[in-house]
Amino acid sequence: MHRHALLLFVGALSFVPIAFGDEAQDPLASLRAELIPAAGAETAYGIPLSLENAQTFADWFYNIQLTPEERALFEEVLAEIPAPCCDDNSVLKCCCRRTNRICNLTRSALGLAAWLVHVKGFGEEELGAAVEEWLRFLKPEYYLSSALEKRGLDPGDYGLAEHEAYESCDQKRCKAPLDAGGCGGMGLEVLLEAAEKTPACCRTDGGE
Repeated sequence: MHRHALLLFVGALSFVPIAFGDEAQDPLASLRAELIPAAGAETAYGIPLSLENAQTFADWFYNIQLTPEERALFEEVLAEIPAPCCDDNSVLKCCCRRTNRICNLTRSALGLAAWLVHVKGFGEEELGAAVEEWLRFLKPEYYLSSALEKRGLDPGDYGLAEHEAYESCDQKRCKAPLDAGGCGGMGLEVLLEAAEKTPACCRTDGGE
């Protein structure tokens, strides 16, 4: 097993009942602090985490041409990371790729990975950690639910569904925006936010 495989689910071997200190009664809060990076958090590559980065990262997927050596590293690392939108597949080969398409969730992860290898010179461990950090930021409920299940806990007891409910490709939510738990669409434009059901001008708050 490659070293980066050990990065999956940050400290996977620690997902056994442990003492949570002040959060002993709230393992979800502990897991959220452990696994889910906050918006605006600093990263090892110098770009704070934000949904607004998704379009840039996704564009890099098409714009960055890797050398054969870079491509080998890129594929080796990403083939070990499950796609949170359809985790029977790796992020490298999301289920959409079977029909020569790609959802924007995985496209953004692959574009970020290409940039990290080609521009930043990231190696195996750094690359795996950065891509997983981005995916955890995009799909927090999936990772939290999975972690609870690995601890033998029922996600329903913590206000979450089973992890399968957050696999957006498998739930036919590829075209839903990222902030609505979808894959951000299948086209060149990454769908970040769900459209308002009521126009701002017609809301009781006056659109403030």
